[in-house]
Amino acid sequence: MEVKRTILAMVISIAILLGWQYFFGPKPPVKGAETPAAVSGQAATPAAPAAIAPAASAAPLAPPVPAAVATTVTLRNDLTTVTLTSAGGRVEGVVLEKYRDAPGPSGKPLVLLPGESDGSGYTTLPVFAPSKDVIFSVAESTPEKVVFAWQSPSGARLEKTFVLEQGRYDLSLKVTVSNQGSSAISDRLVFSTVGDYSNVKSSSYIFQGPSYLAGEKLTQTDPDDADGKTMTVPPVAWAGLTDKYFMVVLAPENETISSTRVAPAGDVKNVVSVDIETPVFDLAPGQAKSFTGRLYIGPKDKKIIEPLGLKLELAIDYGWFNFIGRPMITFLNWIYGLVGNYGVAILILTAFIKGIFWPLTAKSYQSMARMKEIQPKMEKLREKYGDDPQKLNREMMHLYKTHKVNPLSGCLPMLVQIPVFIALYRVLLYAIELRHAPFVWWLQDLSAPDPYYITPVVMGLSMFFQQKMTPAGATNEMQRKLMLYGLPVLFTWLFKDFPSGLVVYWLLNNLISIAQQGMQLRRNAKPA
Repeated sequence: MEVKRTILAMVISIAILLGWQYFFGPKPPVKGAETPAAVSGQAATPAAPAAIAPAASAAPLAPPVPAAVATTVTLRNDLTTVTLTSAGGRVEGVVLEKYRDAPGPSGKPLVLLPGESDGSGYTTLPVFAPSKDVIFSVAESTPEKVVFAWQSPSGARLEKTFVLEQGRYDLSLKVTVSNQGSSAISDRLVFSTVGDYSNVKSSSYIFQGPSYLAGEKLTQTDPDDADGKTMTVPPVAWAGLTDKYFMVVLAPENETISSTRVAPAGDVKNVVSVDIETPVFDLAPGQAKSFTGRLYIGPKDKKIIEPLGLKLELAIDYGWFNFIGRPMITFLNWIYGLVGNYGVAILILTAFIKGIFWPLTAKSYQSMARMKEIQPKMEKLREKYGDDPQKLNREMMHLYKTHKVNPLSGCLPMLVQIPVFIALYRVLLYAIELRHAPFVWWLQDLSAPDPYYITPVVMGLSMFFQQKMTPAGATNEMQRKLMLYGLPVLFTWLFKDFPSGLVVYWLLNNLISIAQQGMQLRRNAKPA
């Protein structure tokens, strides 16, 4: 039966989509480490002198001269604790106070930048070694602000100012270069983050790696693609490192950026640097130049990042159907505000979406029932005109017209629902709101797989019963067994590693479909 074959193709396509992301998707975070890969705490550094060709009359900004012992300074507000070091004048560690490293009461504040590289989390690995090896002086330090300063023997002075305001995850960054010597200087600044992906395992469907926004286009680069080579991209609105839930990016403010690079950051495989470079500048004696930006180190939560006006919310990527996914997460959060439980909110959202598509689904079931009624006549036509495809097609069209059946009316309503399903699938997969969000007693983290496999198994059983209720039509025995047994087993196996919030959605979706299909079958049943 044409409708059955179409539905089979649609279901298999969805299974292929899920399976492709499961096996061949980008690299996920290491289990238990829910942070992006390593990032350099170095905010801005003079480029190495060999990296540019200064004018003949201008002296390059000399590398800083190593000093004695580094000191640390801590900036803290109600959301985050940022530790900075005078070794290179950069961010060394970040702890997010409102996020935990594990669900439940045992969870501690999440260490997003651990201070050293372990191959799976943020680090202070420097991009330009001369800067890390040099000790800046602490020119000013308050609970919200720190100024690092260094001056070369030739009179070039470099200041790095970090400001952390209350109620924000982002730091205001200002780098000022002043020429206090007697000769002109020529150089540029490089704002860098470094990702160490050497211990990140690849087997799932979550992106983790360098990202940047050029115009309105988000680009995510697999660390393997940057291994051993340098990629130069157009000037960007922001660039850095992102993963499923968090991001560390630098957004220049009203500055002219000459280029952005994604490049290897050493000899270790899968350690990459994301560099934002300023144009070369010349400073005569007594002149100074400042560069400003915002360094965001925090969650990919639209409610938090959209008000910043930096377009960071575009890092939250729901795929092809962003325009559907974004209002969905807004609606989900609104429901959560009413019920106080994201598991319940998912159930309500699922029921709401099924209610919207209820008439279309009913129309699909009705069409399938009518197609089943004329199936014997269709088989007779195939037997009679099997050797004449054109004649068979004309007779089929006449049969459809006589019985007022549209062979496409059964699958078109389902096709309309596919974009919504894909968008909701991406929303539930990437929503930071579900991270460590409890539902019922055994589901204490809707972003993690069901630890006891209860929901995926029940979901698979619901698929089996749904297929049992679906008219078999004229599909051959192999197709019938595939639909009845193969697909439930396949989906159960795929969903066992999916976030439990996504499985809860799919399970309720199946249960509502079973109820609706049962109602339709009772309507179609003729009295004895």
